[in-house]
Amino acid sequence: MKHYARTFLLTLFAILLGFAGFNALIDPFAVTGAPDIPGLTVRDTRLYGDGGRVHVGDRLARGGDTAILLGSSRTVDGFPHDPAGWPGGLYNAGMRGTNIFELSQAMVLAARNPQLRCVVIGLDLDEFGTHSKAKATYWLSTLNDGNRPLSLARVSLSPNTFGAALQLIADNLGGGAPRVPWADTYPAGAQRERYESGVRGIYGFYLGYSFDPGRVALFEQALDALTSNGIQVIGFIHPLHVWREEALFRAGRGDTYFEMRRTLSDLFERHASAPAANACIEGDAAMLWDFSGFRDFATLPAPGPEQSRAHPAFYEPSHYLPHIGQAMLDTMRGETGGVDGLTGLRLTTDNLEASAEAIRERRQRWLETADGQAVSGLFDALEAAGPAAEVETAQYLSRDDRISLENKISRIAPDRAER
Repeated sequence: MKHYARTFLLTLFAILLGFAGFNALIDPFAVTGAPDIPGLTVRDTRLYGDGGRVHVGDRLARGGDTAILLGSSRTVDGFPHDPAGWPGGLYNAGMRGTNIFELSQAMVLAARNPQLRCVVIGLDLDEFGTHSKAKATYWLSTLNDGNRPLSLARVSLSPNTFGAALQLIADNLGGGAPRVPWADTYPAGAQRERYESGVRGIYGFYLGYSFDPGRVALFEQALDALTSNGIQVIGFIHPLHVWREEALFRAGRGDTYFEMRRTLSDLFERHASAPAANACIEGDAAMLWDFSGFRDFATLPAPGPEQSRAHPAFYEPSHYLPHIGQAMLDTMRGETGGVDGLTGLRLTTDNLEASAEAIRERRQRWLETADGQAVSGLFDALEAAGPAAEVETAQYLSRDDRISLENKISRIAPDRAER
């Protein structure tokens, strides 16, 4: 009986070791340092999905970057993977489907790196809603507890990693490539359908949206930790195509949007005067830019019903193209953005009300255009049909969530004191 038990345990251990070894060798999230295998793992097709959290967390824990760019899929797809012109280089650490809980954890994890000079972070209403907190791979990643060796063990033993490894091999054998959401041309009418279906979905999302002040408080903890340690934080409110912005207003979330702008401008202003020892760009330790609000470049009409050429700025109403993101970085650095109609505003409490009134005026002018009237008709039809709000189970932040951030914050000062 003892021999049987020993054989069983040894067999189980061998299977587990082989499972972990396979995951570590294929390394679909590019964290173990395993060499690429020609024909099997050369194309990194799994890095920019949900598994991006594992890759991002691992790189932030290893350190070495002087500046990082954080945000959701709008950051992943809306900026070059290696943006140009940023002093010291800028790592695009965007994560699809993220929110301010994960982003705050990423900020303070990155701040343990004594070389970090600044964090650039994209924000909008999505980041502060109660509809989500963390994707599955967050709990595997170093973002979870800041412990890289433990994260590597979790990743190696995870069925999620095994599935991604098999998919990576299949992608390589089948000639697959990393996901690129945009193209130069589309089948006639395909882009129009993407715009119309996109705003239908986002309209339902906004109808069920709930803003969470607790998420703002968590973000302020992270912002305070970074600026107190001499790290510059540059926030920006994402631009959206006017069709999506109109969905927000038609769903009755206009006041929520303006309140978010007020809350964020107050928050950044409270931390603006902290000493930024080695800031990336000229300005305060905490700065907030706003590229939203019916800007001219975002009012370019949606693709026509039979149009095949790509929209020049957005590939669908929620996501802009990488040259737009690069132009925003240039603007924040004080240079000309190079995109017609792309303007940004350094948002402060002094210009908050005037800029809000300017947004209302720009919206009204756009509604009088043919494109504005077309999307108004679409929303009129949705309202007449009685659309259902997209309501998800609220995920509020817990005491453990706050403690996980505080634990990472407690490890910033010693590392940076040696700088």
